Amino acid sequence: MRRSARDFSHLGVTEMYQSELPGIPEVPARLVFMGGAASEARARVLERSGRWRRAQVLKDLALLLLIPVVVFIPPHFPWPIIVLLVAVFRAFNHLREHRTLLSLHGACPKCGTVQSFTEVGRMHNPHKVTCANCRWDSYVEVARASQAT
Repeated sequence: MRRSARDFSHLGVTEMYQSELPGIPEVPARLVFMGGAASEARARVLERSGRWRRAQVLKDLALLLLIPVVVFIPPHFPWPIIVLLVAVFRAFNHLREHRTLLSLHGACPKCGTVQSFTEVGRMHNPHKVTCANCRWDSYVEVARASQAT
């Protein structure tokens, strides 16, 4: 089966981030297992600006405009509360998203299996990934764009 030049599904990249992937260079990363063993990896990380985060928060809070519509769906009471909670939860998570991990490829520091890790999305600090082979957790270390040489 031949993949198209723009298909990144084999890298564990979700469709949401595939449009952003071609312009983002791979940077060196380290996978650290329990503070000791480490292995080299390659990652694509997108640094998110304050402007992008604020725009996403405003989009998420635009969900609140649905409250006058969903109040008419029986049962009437829970739907506005659900829309409110979803909007606030999404806005809070986008406000905390300073970096987005688009792809991560490397060897597991415990078992040595080379793979593309699937835990992409908002990077936590530290960001945990799980090996598909041995099921042990490792932590990703990627230098920030301001610290990279």
